[in-house]
Amino acid sequence: MCGIAGQLSTTNIQPNTQSVLAALAHRGPDAQAFWSSDNICLWHARLSIIDTDARANQPFTDVTGRYVLVFNGEIYNYHALKATLSFDWQTSSDTELLMEWLKAYGHSRLDELEGMFAFAFYDTQSNTCILARDRFGKKPLYLHKTAEVFSFASEVRVLLKMQPEAAYTTRQQLSNWLYWQSIPGQESLLPEITQLAPGTYLEWNGGEWVQHSFCSWQTPTLVQTNEDTVLSDLKKTVSAAVQKRLVADVPFATFLSGGVDSSIITALAAQQLGASLNTFTVSFDEAAFSEHHIAAEVAKRYGTQHHEIRLTPQDFLKEIEAGLAATDHPSGDGLNTYVVSKHTQAAGFKMALSGIGGDEWFLGYHYFTALDALKKKQVLRHLSSFTGLLPLRYRKAMDVLANLDKGAAAYAYQRILFDCYTVQKAFGLPLPTLQPSAAVWPDTMSARSVEEWRYYTQPVLLRDTDQYSMAVGLELRAPFMDQDVVDFALSLPDEIKRGTRSKYLLIEAFKELLPTSVYERKKQGFTLPWEQWMRHELKEFCQNRIAAFAQRIDAPQLNTEWAQFVLGRGQWSWSRLWSIVALEDYLIRNEITVRA
Repeated sequence: MCGIAGQLSTTNIQPNTQSVLAALAHRGPDAQAFWSSDNICLWHARLSIIDTDARANQPFTDVTGRYVLVFNGEIYNYHALKATLSFDWQTSSDTELLMEWLKAYGHSRLDELEGMFAFAFYDTQSNTCILARDRFGKKPLYLHKTAEVFSFASEVRVLLKMQPEAAYTTRQQLSNWLYWQSIPGQESLLPEITQLAPGTYLEWNGGEWVQHSFCSWQTPTLVQTNEDTVLSDLKKTVSAAVQKRLVADVPFATFLSGGVDSSIITALAAQQLGASLNTFTVSFDEAAFSEHHIAAEVAKRYGTQHHEIRLTPQDFLKEIEAGLAATDHPSGDGLNTYVVSKHTQAAGFKMALSGIGGDEWFLGYHYFTALDALKKKQVLRHLSSFTGLLPLRYRKAMDVLANLDKGAAAYAYQRILFDCYTVQKAFGLPLPTLQPSAAVWPDTMSARSVEEWRYYTQPVLLRDTDQYSMAVGLELRAPFMDQDVVDFALSLPDEIKRGTRSKYLLIEAFKELLPTSVYERKKQGFTLPWEQWMRHELKEFCQNRIAAFAQRIDAPQLNTEWAQFVLGRGQWSWSRLWSIVALEDYLIRNEITVRA
């Protein structure tokens, strides 16, 4: 896991190489270096996980010196791919495998790479370059283009070191962000900075860029089978995904919340590693928010080396400054990932396994079935002209109802932060323009999972997983985001996948490995007692940020909503208000201006 950046130009370039390396350094504290010629510069900061020898450092050149590679991520099937190539390997790294794979096949066999990655592969002889990003967008790759210079980087802030003129947003992009709590798709909060789409690659031929897809979302062929066979296959598929992610030459751990997903991953990892496995969980003084006793029960069953991170409001106040400063793209969620990542890394670990993906592909969210309930209330669509009279919690439903004709894509509207009416009336911003297109798949649970990935998992959860773990030099791997696990989940018909409860198939497949306390309770996961903190310990901090944002966009109603929240009488939840706090903090820290 690493950080990469690059600039390519039709003319000679003279970038500030040290400022770029400094901006990347937190992602790769083990080694930083750059490679350059007249019209290209490539930067790399390395977090050494596989083959920690300096021979595997990057930018990585082949034995001839013709090819140069900068690569962020891991190729989990690199041993299997190595076996297909006849080559005298100089390292045991997946970086060298990727280099030789690209030399042999170019972009034609990118779909055979299993893992998380973003890379740039440059041919000095032909002056051509390939940029690519993994299928699910687990690793970021941001882009900026001018008439003469094309720049890319693992982080927005690194791009701003190369292209400081891009440090602005617009009222339209603020509208889109407040609608989705992120910017889904290929855009970012900053209009001049875009993203390489997941599962695509760019080819540069010395001046022009052409984008292609190397994998796409196809309507799955549903498997007609029985539940016993599905459960057996599910066990094998998830177990294999965990095993792939246990390859590392450094100490690693699992995040253990006490929930179903992290407990399954911990159990499977412990079966293969035994008592050498380390586990981490967060606990709080506020008992209602703490699940440490359940996590401890799982850890005890498997004899792991268990670490409990105990937080008080005072502890979190000490972390919040650093956590917000680590934010590369604004997020109303994710600081919990920062906190547990920081403590895991401080304990001497460089990699950890995360449970992200279990909810998304195995129906762990109530939204999957809530859409069916909303469909039965379509008659309420006719009340849209009265949206402003409805309580805030119902306005969101009106946006969903207004888009039911989009099929499975209507699912995504359940993920909005603020509804269209509130964005326009309370914030005084234009209507959001980033809207899902009508789904091309039939409205199945699998189709809804894909919409979940498009509008929340990828732009929020995966982005936060990357930015907050890499901020402290920790690699996170997600077995439930394995392509075989995802393809298997998407192939299952609704009648098998639904079951009788949330995440039915996962629980039925693995409940023999888990204490009953893990799955016979309400879902919680890594949570923090935000509402209490925002009314007390974090009150002044939040109030100042909300007031600043209200002034920035000329929306005085925000101050009223905050005051009502503090008194316990407001309609706006803590999560909505915290998102405004986090957004404004990001704008201030990065000196982002707002244009019309």
